[in-house]
Parts: sequence; structure tokens; C-alpha cells
Amino acid sequence: MIINILVNSPKGSLLLESVDASNYSTDSTKMYSLFKSTIGSIGEENVVQVVTDNASENVKAGDLMFAEYQHIYWTLYAVHCINLIFGDIFKERPFSSVINRAIREHSYIVQRHLLLNMMKRFTEQRSMVKLAKARFATAFLTLHRMYEQKSNLKLFVSDEYTNNAYEREARGRESADIMLSTSF
Repeated sequence: MIINILVNSPKGSLLLESVDASNYSTDSTKMYSLFKSTIGSIGEENVVQVVTDNASENVKAGDLMFAEYQHIYWTLYAVHCINLIFGDIFKERPFSSVINRAIREHSYIVQRHLLLNMMKRFTEQRSMVKLAKARFATAFLTLHRMYEQKSNLKLFVSDEYTNNAYEREARGRESADIMLSTSF
């Protein structure tokens, strides 16, 4: 596990240090020690806020930090919170079944290079995956991208597809059925 320590100022962000924290991951005192050491190297008078994810060891380390440095705010990394929210949403139906089908479809396509190239021709070279900083936001944006490209996924009824071995595979027929279904 790598922890990137960034410094933000009116002039922009700067990567101060990357720390191998493989042994820190479940230890709040080690995390606090890292916070304290970083604050010391910057100068506590120059630090206004420390931002982390909300893992329990970071919450405890944040409490320890605030006890010593009452002028320094500790706050949660918003993207991590959003990621957790999306993670919870994707556990609920109907999202869980839709995301699981989308993952299954995407992996079926990308594992077959000819099919992936066929799909790219039909979607005008657009990838089905839309990356975001948060993992579950990526899943949500990918679903949206699939929805946007639905009309271009006529690939699954094209002669090029139906005359290909993929159409004869059970998984290929299942894939076509899912991608063409109105419920998906």
C-alpha cells in the first residue's frame, strides 16, 4: 500500500512524498506517526488541514492528531465517501443485477480481440469503459456509456456477428440477448 502525501497551496498541488505503508494499514498509531512526521517536516504553522479516507485507522489517527494540533482540521476524502455510497447503491437491486450483467458483457467482449475490434467499429472507436477517480463511479459511468452506445450495439444483429463463431457459442448468444434486451 502506497500513501501519497500531497501539499496543496494557492499555487497548486505538489507530491511531497510517497510512503510504503504496507505495515501501517491497520495501525492508527503508525498512521498518526506518519501524520506527525509529515506535519513536523512541513512545519505545523504551515499546515491547515489533513485529508484522508475514512478507514478506521485514519479516523483514530485523525483524533490523535487533533488532540495535539487543535488548529489543524482533519477531513474525509470526498471521493472515497462517494465511492462508498456508489458501492452501497450497487449492492441493491436492480443496480446489482445490471452492473453484474454489464461486467459480464464487458469481460466477454474484451477477452475476444476480434469481437472487441468489431464492437469498436460499431461504436466509432469509443470504449465502453468510462474511467473516474472512484471505482464505483467508473461502474456507474460505464453503465451510462453502454446506455449511450445502445443504438450502436446493433453489432449483435449484424451479419458480421451472426456469421461469426461468437453467435454459435452459448455465451455469445447470451451476450447478444442481454445487450439487445430492453431491460438492460
